[in-house]
Amino acid sequence: MINVLHLRDTDRVCGPGKTILETSARIDTSSFNLSIGLICLDRENVEENLYLRAARERGVNVFPIRSVHQYDPRIVKTIKELIKRENIHILHSHEYKTDILAFLVSKIYDIPIITTCHGWIINSPKSRLLISVGKRILPFFDKVIAVSPLIRDEILRYGTSPEKVIQVFNAIVADNYRPGLYEDGLLRRKFDLPSNGILIGNIGRLSPEKGQKDFLQAAELICRQDKYDNVYFFLIGDGADMQELQKLVEMMGLSSRIFFTGHLQDVRPVYQDLDILALTSYTEGFPNVILESLCMETAVAATKVGGVSDIIKDRRTGCLIASHDPEAIAEQLIYLLENPQAARQLALQGKQMVLEKFEFQRRISIIQTVYDEIMQTALETRSPAGWKN
Repeated sequence: MINVLHLRDTDRVCGPGKTILETSARIDTSSFNLSIGLICLDRENVEENLYLRAARERGVNVFPIRSVHQYDPRIVKTIKELIKRENIHILHSHEYKTDILAFLVSKIYDIPIITTCHGWIINSPKSRLLISVGKRILPFFDKVIAVSPLIRDEILRYGTSPEKVIQVFNAIVADNYRPGLYEDGLLRRKFDLPSNGILIGNIGRLSPEKGQKDFLQAAELICRQDKYDNVYFFLIGDGADMQELQKLVEMMGLSSRIFFTGHLQDVRPVYQDLDILALTSYTEGFPNVILESLCMETAVAATKVGGVSDIIKDRRTGCLIASHDPEAIAEQLIYLLENPQAARQLALQGKQMVLEKFEFQRRISIIQTVYDEIMQTALETRSPAGWKN
């Protein structure tokens, strides 16, 4: 049995978090035991952590790792003790903060480390510095998983040996995203919208890198045209930019056309209600939200960033847009509004591609092989106290 500990530093069930939970639930449990080490601040009520709840609901073993603050150096010792106590064989991190922690743990305890690079988001000078550090330590990992070709290129640019880097696209459990799973009309009922209303949504945390101001400016361009008076826009999620974006909508005078749902634990009913998903990000890794939307047969218009173009083929599986360009966003959304049959066809073709290339079991098979290879190499070259196969 190979025991793997995933390190996470979050209280939300985002794309990478879903991937970990689905992997834990669907991996071959006769050979692999996956658990999660969840970084939590002492001042937080750990039982209110949404990610911890979601993991436990899926039957995944979660170990809260408490700390005084995000960069408490004592976390490293706590993780080391957890590894020894639970006889962990492989430590798997998932973003620059936990990459740094995994690297430091490996310096005081001889354990293989692997990371999945989902992308890097720079929102402050501190994050810029830490991301730079995180990229520079990647060559010291036993394996590095890239979720898109662009991310793989960035990893190689920082000196990681090509033989260490593995390309593994994100994937979804398609059976979890089937049209008809939910009753139609959730958003229309909640916001008292007409049955013939057309709904366009942006799903994700409300944060600068998601380009939601561009989305709102595109919405304003569309709303100013009388023939689109039955089109409504939604920001689905919450985050640091919530109040600023709400004020912008008020200044536009569009509070009756643009709505905020706040955080939703399960967005599948929303996909079923939306006519179009608009992803307006400035940076992405390999966005699960597009895979999910297409699987739910919702048309997608998305900015050409990160791994987006590996999913959206322009006018074949969706519409690609230049980032930082509200007018271009509006133009592509209008194309989908004016051509509903074409939008439907794009969604169906996108769904077929997801089923063929991005179904979850394919990803599981690769991950299991990677863990097996790491373990075999470790058994041949390492001898940490307490290790048992």
